[in-house]
Amino acid sequence: MKIGIIGNGHMAQALSGALADKHAIRFGVRAPAAPHQASLADVAGWADAVILTTPWRAEAEVAAQIADKVREKPVLDATNPVGIADHGPDVATVQTGASAAEGLKARLPGAHVVKTFNQIGAEFMADPTALSGQPVMFAAGDHDVAKRTALTLIGDAGFEGVDAGPLTNARHLESLAMLWIWQAVRGPLGRRFGFAVSHLKTEGNL
Repeated sequence: MKIGIIGNGHMAQALSGALADKHAIRFGVRAPAAPHQASLADVAGWADAVILTTPWRAEAEVAAQIADKVREKPVLDATNPVGIADHGPDVATVQTGASAAEGLKARLPGAHVVKTFNQIGAEFMADPTALSGQPVMFAAGDHDVAKRTALTLIGDAGFEGVDAGPLTNARHLESLAMLWIWQAVRGPLGRRFGFAVSHLKTEGNL
């Protein structure tokens, strides 16, 4: 699969490392300067699926450049609307009752937005085997095929992929990310953990 990663920061590089063995990767950046880089629009047009890894506040600028190129394509939103409150990192105000991913969907009306790859730090996105158990990665979206694509990429990156329902549930995934970020900067766990799903051993345990 051709994967266009919008951005070139720690998360972009981590996802590239996690997926490059199975997929072709190109980075969409403002000023291309390397063989695997091109403009945001060119990478979005080339890709079968796009992963957005830029800072959340760059969303409007990015969407304006790629909207026409991602119609009917999966767009995986790995951003987090991080704000700062008295108690520490928290979800920034997007609009009443909405998530950042829903805001992105409004800016990309022809794309199939899926919220995922936002629930853990970049170091574990690059190497989830550093954790003692397989970490989970949830995916929320309204388009079944796009969500299956996301879950495939999640598995390829080494995570347990779990369907988290419709895109309206993205607000819960963004809040989950804030819990990870709070631990990373203020909590006792620091940056040394990930979320995981503990499954029943047998149905008889119910």
